[in-house]
Amino acid sequence: MMTIKNLIKLDFYAMKPLAKTMMAFLILPIILGIVADKGMSIMVTLTFMVFMLNSVFSITEQSNFNKLYGVLPIKKSLNIISRYLFSLLVLICTAAISFLIFIALSIISNGSINWTNGIVYLTVSIVIALFFISIQYPLYFKFEFSKANLMAILPYIVFFAIGVPLIQYLMKNVTFYTNVMKVINYFYENTGMLVILGMLISVLLVCSSCLLSLKIQKKEF
Repeated sequence: MMTIKNLIKLDFYAMKPLAKTMMAFLILPIILGIVADKGMSIMVTLTFMVFMLNSVFSITEQSNFNKLYGVLPIKKSLNIISRYLFSLLVLICTAAISFLIFIALSIISNGSINWTNGIVYLTVSIVIALFFISIQYPLYFKFEFSKANLMAILPYIVFFAIGVPLIQYLMKNVTFYTNVMKVINYFYENTGMLVILGMLISVLLVCSSCLLSLKIQKKEF
């Protein structure tokens, strides 16, 4: 347990130089929250954090952390588990910050807070962020950062460049639009169900991804 804790601290120090960049980026979701939908500030913030978490793989690779792990009596499996735990901790903190931004923007612009809208955006944003992480991390553990980074871009292309326009096109179909709106309205009226479902999907994504990364690590030895 102490080893994993120390490995998480090591990832924290590796990411620390990016703190100023992350703080500066918060201006963008705030602007989007003002001019567009306040909930978008949550989604943009969490998606950006996934980009930042990917940078840890680049930093640790350039700093030859793998050689350090080879010298120290540390199992590679612990390194993998600690990286997932570190990412979860960072995302939890980011989710809290993004929700505070949502609350502040709501109070400033409307004088009230739409808690349902905020919880829905927060839940969906967390699931999307963990979806990206779950696909990308096994690639980073399998390949060098330069190779993995090219492949890791594909989920964003599929989701944002193909998925979003496709959904917009399908929404023009009356039947599809009606069915989608029924689902959306159900979860808006039953926010608790959405949160539970989001947690289950999140746990399934992270556990499956971690197990895949561990399996890849075993094959390499």
